Amino acid sequence: MLVDPQRFCPAPIVLPSDVYEHVARRLDGTNTVEDLQRLIRQATSLSVDVGFLRGLIAELDRSLALEGSTFDAVVQRFRDAEERPAALAGRSYDSEPRRLAAELDRLFRSRGGAGRLALPAPRPAAGGAATRPRLRAVVSPHIDFERGGPVYTWAYKHLVEESDAEVFVILGVAHQYCRSRFVLTRKDFATPLGAARTDQAFVDALVRECGDHLFADELTHRTEHSIEFQAVFLKHVLKDRPFTIVPILVGSFHDLLLRRSDPLADPEIARFIAALREAERASGRKVAYIGGVDLCHVGPEFGDPERVDRTMRATIREFDRSLLDRAEAVDPEGWFRTAAEVGDRWRVCGLAATYTMLHAIGPSKGEVLRYDQAVDERGRGCVSFASMIFREAEPARA
Repeated sequence: MLVDPQRFCPAPIVLPSDVYEHVARRLDGTNTVEDLQRLIRQATSLSVDVGFLRGLIAELDRSLALEGSTFDAVVQRFRDAEERPAALAGRSYDSEPRRLAAELDRLFRSRGGAGRLALPAPRPAAGGAATRPRLRAVVSPHIDFERGGPVYTWAYKHLVEESDAEVFVILGVAHQYCRSRFVLTRKDFATPLGAARTDQAFVDALVRECGDHLFADELTHRTEHSIEFQAVFLKHVLKDRPFTIVPILVGSFHDLLLRRSDPLADPEIARFIAALREAERASGRKVAYIGGVDLCHVGPEFGDPERVDRTMRATIREFDRSLLDRAEAVDPEGWFRTAAEVGDRWRVCGLAATYTMLHAIGPSKGEVLRYDQAVDERGRGCVSFASMIFREAEPARA
């Protein structure tokens, strides 16, 4: 069974094992159909009809399993589009706007949810002293709404009731391999509730500082859910309030973790964090950050031999507490070191995105609002996640 993690192929492709062994795995761009016929004869002494081989290749091509003109046309349509389609609408959440809005409202009122939103959402203040330090950032899960929806609501209730930001920089997790540490797109994010518009000037500022290579892996945005879910929640809670987003996927820092090297020593990472700060300063607008991240991933589903039991869940909770302590202290080095010290035993998928955010937001103080674990009923997998807020640190008094 061939499964495409980027979901260009609409469904898994099932092949007989001998067809995979002698045909599919040889479709590497160097063999002609006649070459395949000869290689099969050498390996099995069987003579396979060229018409059968051509038909199989045509079917794989139609399924978008092969590089070529059919696949290239689909990729080009994505590149040419001004909007990134809502990849998970109708799959992970309702695609009909009214039903989706009702679904999200229920999450706020559900057991474990943050309660009803205070509406209307705040507009940028015309003046006057704030009653509390400015909301600088939130951390939200990116697990599906069915399992993690109530935890999302804590971050977004505070965001809508406290923040008057005009621009939301969303740092999501690239779950697929990327050549760059950071991946941009200029596309607006379509949702059933309307499009979340991407801030072109902010993107321009990042590209001026870091270069066009930030778009090298733009296709990763096509099906990645970690930003899409945040865009859906933003459109729901902010209603008609004007805002823009800066969608950034953060790739792996795993090589640095294995070396126990502070990521800021990597020139690419240091340059991008500096570019984020400069782009915010140059924008002259109110900016807040959203980290669309999950925490630990453990159990057989993620490669562990043992099932998840109460003891393991308690161990994960204890580890997450130590990790979140570093986030609350806005200590990116400590955040990263906590995972590095155990060799990323618990597979913290939001490690790199949160590290980047903690550096970018500057002097702040964090608070964990809600924590939870989603556990498969058979103990095959456990994913942990949390909602947090970060408020700007008050200046020290003389």
